[in-house]
Amino acid sequence: MAQIEIKDAENQLKTFVQFPFDLYKKDPYWVGELKADTLKLLHPKNTFWTHARRKLLLAYKDGAVAGRLCVLVNDTYNQYHKENIGFFGFFDCIDDVSVPRALFAEGESWLRAQGVEAVRGPANPSSNHVYGLLVDSFDQMPAIMMPYNYPYYMKLIEACGFGKVKDLLAFKRTRNDKFSPLFEKIVARAARGKGLTLRRLDLKNLKQEAAIIRKIYNEAWAENWGHTPLSEEEMQDMVQELKWVVRPEGTCVAEVDGVPAGFYIAIPNMNHVLKILRGGLFNPWRTLKALLAWPKIRDARLIMLGVEPGFRKRGIDLVLIKHIVEYGVAVWDEAELSWILEDNEGIIRAMTEAGCYQTKRYRLYQKPL
Repeated sequence: MAQIEIKDAENQLKTFVQFPFDLYKKDPYWVGELKADTLKLLHPKNTFWTHARRKLLLAYKDGAVAGRLCVLVNDTYNQYHKENIGFFGFFDCIDDVSVPRALFAEGESWLRAQGVEAVRGPANPSSNHVYGLLVDSFDQMPAIMMPYNYPYYMKLIEACGFGKVKDLLAFKRTRNDKFSPLFEKIVARAARGKGLTLRRLDLKNLKQEAAIIRKIYNEAWAENWGHTPLSEEEMQDMVQELKWVVRPEGTCVAEVDGVPAGFYIAIPNMNHVLKILRGGLFNPWRTLKALLAWPKIRDARLIMLGVEPGFRKRGIDLVLIKHIVEYGVAVWDEAELSWILEDNEGIIRAMTEAGCYQTKRYRLYQKPL
């Protein structure tokens, strides 16, 4: 039997980032982010790691990389939720249960030394990034910033003692799907609300707009399971990442008497471009093909939507959903709305009434330590 060797990956970041590209080289659906972006996220000086601690691990089998894992403690999350847990993420592995068992054994040992009581994941590295494990619909390309993995990952993770703690759902809506009569009635009444106006984000004044979005997002999601508030620095990092792909028709801010009350941001599904690039920008032919593919993208992903608690129960969320469909989906033909907590019955009902239908399911696992 081959021996599994676990090594610290802090000085092997390029190998850590490269491994999934090798593992999924022949997979028609997996899409890798730009390696430079992942290296930037994993750089110890990245804003996220100012409030989190981690251990990066690589597993070797017969001298070749066979798996990777990050375990971390997010101090902001634990302080906010008054919990004492760690997380795992950036999990990729060959289909050999001895590999994840060795990885998790090493990772869990480090987490116990940090004093946490349980480990949850996958989180790459938090709920504000790529989150969850795909557990169905493996025959579809993922939407931008959503995970994709081999089906056998479930078997491996569960064999290491993890159980489901929460599922996240993805919904889809095409331009041809219909609103229900009830949805139309509620939206019509809400749209007549006194002082309600809708506007696009001012992409030329992103710093001020980012402050508005961050405030609404943090307050709207404050009580949601697993939510981690975005710091001002993390919001600025997100702006730097998204400013190249956000288009005005994928944004909206709802205001009541001039006061920001809600918003949404949808972005083109850049995975069609990333699939061509294969993680880099140094191949001129691939870069040219990617540039030609960019204007042809016909689908999008709704990545953020929120309504200030003080403005809820006015139907503003439904007004925003209809606006997405009429002025966003109409541009891109179809959109994925992801992700939504499986027990968020109110928003799931609203999505269904808006003509959306569930397409994918993602899972968060947890294990006591």
